[in-house]
Amino acid sequence: MHRLLEPDGAAATIFEIDYDRLFADGKRVLLYDLDNTLGVGKPDRLTPRVEELLQELSSKGFRIGILSNRRWKIDAIVSSLSGRFPLHLRAGKPARRGFRGMLSDLGADPREAVMIGDRRLTDVLGARRSGIHSILVEKMRADPGDGPRSSGTTSTSR
Repeated sequence: MHRLLEPDGAAATIFEIDYDRLFADGKRVLLYDLDNTLGVGKPDRLTPRVEELLQELSSKGFRIGILSNRRWKIDAIVSSLSGRFPLHLRAGKPARRGFRGMLSDLGADPREAVMIGDRRLTDVLGARRSGIHSILVEKMRADPGDGPRSSGTTSTSR
């Protein structure tokens, strides 16, 4: 089981992932956790910088979905996504059901997907059990919409 908790890659934030490398490696689907990954704590909105990143990645050819174990609807996030990116709440991570449902909605195969999240026991374990590449990011501690863009990069494979 310990092996299932080891991510395939790691980065400090979603902004420091080498998305070009993932695309070159055949990855076409990006699945994101919401809380502490796309926002600080339990965000009620996505910051402009996060929305800009998701839009940029989508325009490069990635299909994007958001998987969260959160139990309640977040109207501001749902309206900001406005059908552009599916959001599955109550995903039940690390169970395979949520991952399979999102892949089905995106018309994707697990081998072309990447799960990006901050928790080993839900995001990494669920992805690994579902045959999905996983990247562990550190828990977001500052609002990415308020600061300058980071120019640093970190590894996306181990």
